[in-house]
Amino acid sequence: MLPEGNEMYSSTYEAKKAFKAMGSGYTKIHACVNNCILYRNEYTDLAASPTCGKSRWKSKTTAKDLTWHATERKVDVGVLSHPVDSPAWAAIDDKYPDFASKPRNLRLGISADGVDVNRGNRSHSVWPVLPVIYNFPPWLCMKRKFIMLSLLISGTPGNDIDVFLAPFIDDLQLLFDFGFETYDAYAQEHFKLRAVMLWTINDYPALGTLSGCPYSGFQGCVVCGEETHCIRLPESNKQSYAGHRRFLPYDHQFRRQKKAFNGQQEFSPSPEPMNGEEIYNKVKFIINKWGKVNKGKEAEIQQSTSGRGGKMNKKKRKSHQVDFMHVEKNVGESLTGTVLNVPGKTKDGYKARLDLVHYGLKPELHPHIEGNNTTLLAAGCTLTKEEKDKLCETLHNLRVPQGYCSNFSSLVSLKDRKLIGLKSHDYHMLMQQFLPIAIRSIMHPPTRVAITRFCFFFKSICSKEIKVDELDKLQEELCVTLCLLEKHFPPSFFDVMIHLTVHLTREVKLCGPIFFRWIYPFERFMKVIKGHVRNKNRPEGCIAEENVAEETIEFFSQFHKRMDTVGIPPDNHNNCGIHKGVDSSSITDGTPLSAAKSVEVSA
Repeated sequence: MLPEGNEMYSSTYEAKKAFKAMGSGYTKIHACVNNCILYRNEYTDLAASPTCGKSRWKSKTTAKDLTWHATERKVDVGVLSHPVDSPAWAAIDDKYPDFASKPRNLRLGISADGVDVNRGNRSHSVWPVLPVIYNFPPWLCMKRKFIMLSLLISGTPGNDIDVFLAPFIDDLQLLFDFGFETYDAYAQEHFKLRAVMLWTINDYPALGTLSGCPYSGFQGCVVCGEETHCIRLPESNKQSYAGHRRFLPYDHQFRRQKKAFNGQQEFSPSPEPMNGEEIYNKVKFIINKWGKVNKGKEAEIQQSTSGRGGKMNKKKRKSHQVDFMHVEKNVGESLTGTVLNVPGKTKDGYKARLDLVHYGLKPELHPHIEGNNTTLLAAGCTLTKEEKDKLCETLHNLRVPQGYCSNFSSLVSLKDRKLIGLKSHDYHMLMQQFLPIAIRSIMHPPTRVAITRFCFFFKSICSKEIKVDELDKLQEELCVTLCLLEKHFPPSFFDVMIHLTVHLTREVKLCGPIFFRWIYPFERFMKVIKGHVRNKNRPEGCIAEENVAEETIEFFSQFHKRMDTVGIPPDNHNNCGIHKGVDSSSITDGTPLSAAKSVEVSA
């Protein structure tokens, strides 16, 4: 079609490059917010309009928000609403007063978990290490904008994770000891920025790897350690963590009961979690005895609660957080699977009944064998077919506001009488909102009460503001609830995830509200990371380059007006343009509510 030596461009991108080389293009000119001048000619380099005095750039709100915890927070004595209210934060202030005297110094939480960035036959796992900043107010500090990709580990590190974390730990050590010269755009001054790590946030297997503690078997609780109460179920080949009566007050009536539990009275004290000094002495003994430290234990030393890398803080009592999201999800999955008696999901099957025979527990539930026929009597924790239908229909017919949760009608199989395809947040809503409603008129009453109490605990522990003096009562109510569940559920139901709920209240008491330490925002960040991979042969390079580009764009968005930030979504409920911390009388823009009218309420 074309003369010899002339070729047509194969893509629009190549054509645009040619046009750009020939001088075609455009120039972007800034305008004042009041449209009084254009920043061109003699105004090109100005930072503010000479006519109205309005700044050309955005205000430095991020730098100001960094000191919110010290300057703008309203202190409510006895209430936990932010990590700054927690004893963990206070312990850092007491031990390092020079660090605490400068509110701009960063308090960090660290999350590390694996994500499969390639699907199908070319599966490949990477482990991002993601710090989050706790200096910001609650509505900002867990947003994606303030979650940083600091380290990217290729593959699954396993017990060698301490080797891969060494560069990151060195940076933490440097930041704490010496700091880094930084410019405060709000105060318009230079200062030394330092940082400290408060805790790590991981799912349970990653927590066990990072802390060097066993997370399954007879010592499967990382908090109880060697005092974990666990029995082996020989028929189902599982471990049971039933035995929560020892967490009750010594004079509680459940401690004296035999038949309803394991046939014995329980008067042993509850286990005392090891503090930092006890852990240090234990690891020190291992080093002295064997000449070197277990790699997992080395990670525990390096990931010390003081955030000082290789130096152990002996006074700190909580460094590795039990992730609430996975605990709630696994508890919900076990609970619904057992209640609906779903094959492969239920904890009450033939082998579980044989375990009852082995230990001589609950003889009324032992299998009845007549010739070649084996009959399992219905337990109080399982539903009849009619009750399953009612529960499934209730969940199927749920109607909630848009964005509140998933559409449960697509997650319920009315034909098979089971739940399918629930994600972590679906179990979150099920446990805290929907399950107590769905079982309120069905099920064996004592079992229904125990499950409802369990759901109420999950809802109470997730409150955004928690009164400290109510936590002990909440803990006692939970222990009673676990004992009530032991009366009606088989021992195989009580895996390590059920047991970990008994330690959640202690973590809230030491570290503050749960929503600052669950893994939901990090899981959403990992979904973004997976979307960065375009070359399956070099997934780490794709993630790193895309993250650098996004952070660069985000940095420049801080300075230009009318440009939305990347990591903070717009507030869909802010119809009147009113933001937190902003006087409503000063708001001039925003969309008013339709058909608004004034109503005078009489006294």
